[in-house]
Amino acid sequence: MRIFEKISRRLAITLASVMACSSFAMAPAITAYAAERPGTPDYKALDDISKGDFNNGETKEVTLGKAVWTDDKASDDAVAVYKFKTGIDGKLHVTIKAKEEIKDIQLAVFKKDAEKEEFHEDIINIAKDKTHEKVADIKEGEYYIAIGNDSEDSEAKFDLTVETRTTYNSSKIGKVESPAKKTAKVTIKKVKKIDGYEIQASTSRDFDKNVKTKSVKAKKIEFKDKKGTIEVKKLKSGKKYYVRVRTYVKKDGVKYYSDWSKTKKLAKVK
Repeated sequence: MRIFEKISRRLAITLASVMACSSFAMAPAITAYAAERPGTPDYKALDDISKGDFNNGETKEVTLGKAVWTDDKASDDAVAVYKFKTGIDGKLHVTIKAKEEIKDIQLAVFKKDAEKEEFHEDIINIAKDKTHEKVADIKEGEYYIAIGNDSEDSEAKFDLTVETRTTYNSSKIGKVESPAKKTAKVTIKKVKKIDGYEIQASTSRDFDKNVKTKSVKAKKIEFKDKKGTIEVKKLKSGKKYYVRVRTYVKKDGVKYYSDWSKTKKLAKVK
């Protein structure tokens, strides 16, 4: 039986009542999370057992213990709860990259003081080094993310990334050329209501080798006919590069990025 479902079926009462009821000996992390579930979650309990905050776009290493049940008590290391905050309305991207094969985990996100989850997903069979991504609409506010291991046979080890992205356009690349040694000149399309642009160049289609990244404030780019240019320097001479662009907005010191644009290829850098 699913770890969160087992809890919710056994406890058809509010989380606050669960936390106050000593007759239930379940681990605090599991008890606090129990979801769907008539009543409002006990956010005080979640704050108490949270493992920390996620900065936007941050990646954390997570290890969840086996879903071990002894009578009515569950191991508290089978669930991890984190907090995160978004300063804008946008798209939430939750990315899980397996360090070892993941058999069965559950993922849920809910907004603080809300009466129910934003979403709840059962994720089965992620192969080693493979990635699973959940994308959902999100509103400005404070949130919790909870992940539980549903496998009684194995731990779940993975990298977890939590990022809110804007719904603004990512801009487009018009052309890419190499006007000088070790330099790429990228022509981009202007996007309204954003604070800046970020260019990324790599010798790999997957952008995992020889990566160069450059961010430029929108007001520092001179646009003509809605087109502007950004130069990326210190590239490898004679190499082929792949280039992409995204935009960002900045609020309360935090950058929120758009999705990346389609990739353009530069055949050879001078």
